[in-house]
Amino acid sequence: MACCKELKNKVSDSCASGEKIDESGPGLKMFISSAEKIIGDVSYMAIVEDNEASIMEYLIHWSDQRKTDVILTTGGTGFSRRDVTPEATRKVIDKEAPGLSVAMLEASLKITPLAMLSRAVCGIRKRTLIINLPGSHKAAIECFTAIAPAIPHAVDLILDNKAKVKDTHNVVQHNVTSCSHNTSCRIPFQTNFENVTTRLRESPFPMISVEEAVRIICMSVDEKRIVETVNVKDAYGRILSEDVYSNCDLPPFRASIKDGYAVLASDGKGRRKVLSSVQAGTAPLLLVSIERGTCVRVNTGAPVPDEATAVVQVEDTKLISKSVDNMEEMEIEIMTVPQEGQDIRPIGSDIKKGSLVLNSNTCIGSAEMGLLMACGRKHVTVTKHPDIGILSTGDELQEAGEPLKPGKVYDSNKITLISLLKENGFDSLDFGIAVDNVDQMINKIKEALEKVDVLVTTGSVSMGDKDLLKPILETYFKATIHFGRVNMKPGKPTTFATCTYLDKKKYFLCLPGNPVSATVTAHLFLLPLLNEMRNDSSEPVIVQAALTSSYNLDSRPEYARVILKWNNKEMLPLAYSTGNQISSKLLSCKGANALLMLPGRTEKKQMLSKADIVPAMLIGFK
Repeated sequence: MACCKELKNKVSDSCASGEKIDESGPGLKMFISSAEKIIGDVSYMAIVEDNEASIMEYLIHWSDQRKTDVILTTGGTGFSRRDVTPEATRKVIDKEAPGLSVAMLEASLKITPLAMLSRAVCGIRKRTLIINLPGSHKAAIECFTAIAPAIPHAVDLILDNKAKVKDTHNVVQHNVTSCSHNTSCRIPFQTNFENVTTRLRESPFPMISVEEAVRIICMSVDEKRIVETVNVKDAYGRILSEDVYSNCDLPPFRASIKDGYAVLASDGKGRRKVLSSVQAGTAPLLLVSIERGTCVRVNTGAPVPDEATAVVQVEDTKLISKSVDNMEEMEIEIMTVPQEGQDIRPIGSDIKKGSLVLNSNTCIGSAEMGLLMACGRKHVTVTKHPDIGILSTGDELQEAGEPLKPGKVYDSNKITLISLLKENGFDSLDFGIAVDNVDQMINKIKEALEKVDVLVTTGSVSMGDKDLLKPILETYFKATIHFGRVNMKPGKPTTFATCTYLDKKKYFLCLPGNPVSATVTAHLFLLPLLNEMRNDSSEPVIVQAALTSSYNLDSRPEYARVILKWNNKEMLPLAYSTGNQISSKLLSCKGANALLMLPGRTEKKQMLSKADIVPAMLIGFK
């Protein structure tokens, strides 16, 4: 397969002068490098000013002198006076390649209608393919993604590489699927599911970081969220989609802060005749009137008579006389000098009627529930939770409750994920087990997509001959696979895809089948997806922890299950391993309250020692 040998990065005058940092060029280089076995490598980069002659000079020199396969330009394709990259490109090419421009435009229009303002030109100069990309990092990656699968074949055609051209045509003629719009920029999947000899021997997906995977997941979520109105009693854990204002003053009357006596502060110390008592919940209009030398007994939270200017707590009084039946106080003595306004909460001192109480996008916890009730709200508008389905896959799986059959294992993934979701405030539907059969798996997915927005699967995403999920999603559901491998341990084959089904966007998070892998990746990817869909901007809590044992580092970053413990002697929590960390050992999750974020092994750093400091992601406490 031909290599993409050149990257010509034309950004803007400001980048050329150093006033602005170029992000799209380095971003494209990193993107291409992550898939170099499929696309090629980057040999040259340059930043050129917005000048037609300068751009033409680079295009001619790199295509004619350096004999490059592909030149990518970024920027200068808009409507401004200095946007001349298309004009420069058109003057140097021998043939136009409008199909590439159309493919990029179609992909971009799915994201923003403003893409119609792009004027990108693609074409061929001698033996070099020249492609104009937008200037922004995000748009450049999106457009390049749309055409990347076709670039190697285009280069083969330009170079007249007959053998490779013939091979590609043979593959296409044997019903191998296209992967346009696939952000992995990879060769197609096979659709002949019965013929194991046609399966890929190496994953076509570039390995991306956990951080990049989370970014892709969150970026894929539609910005417009569905909202619904719920009773406040059912609002716990939901995300407000409206600003909430108080329906009343709080307190709605002058309220006593203490159990004691409402008095006239101007009377000072001395004896007082007790007129009556006022209990919490008494209507203010029924209160007695206070005069000099008198007082009214009040309870905490009770209305204070209008004439009263202070409340004296019981502890600062002395009983002088009581009623004949010894049931009522007749006279007391005030032992301290009361101050004006003492222990009285004025009307609206906590919350004024009509004031803003909670902002939109606030997560409703226990305190927020109390505020909503105190302000008189019966209903609130919140972001609708996504409907979630859980599906396990694999011939080896069996539901619990029956004697275990030969070669079978009980399915623990579904209940683990359902419980994890419940712990985080999400309900989900159980779609059972799909065996490794194309028709049954398709039917199970169809059944789920008719009822849910997000389908979470476990298994069938690795490199086995029965790992059918990715080709099924692409072939039968026309899904876009945004990534298919993550640089992590455990959980490397984690896959994220989207499709349109019944005129609605659907999300697939396909987790590995090993129980620990499924659990770890659910924390790292599933919860961020669901939180993004419900408009929850909170992020995982990461703390620094001290190791209590040594770790041999893996080539991939590893997420080890640990128990964090705090004590008064140590500044940082201590991380205790939960035992053997292999991905099938579910016991390693027992009691774990954090994921230790171990770095990948390097030549300089092969292991971590006891007392080393490592970040840890909190995953819950008991």
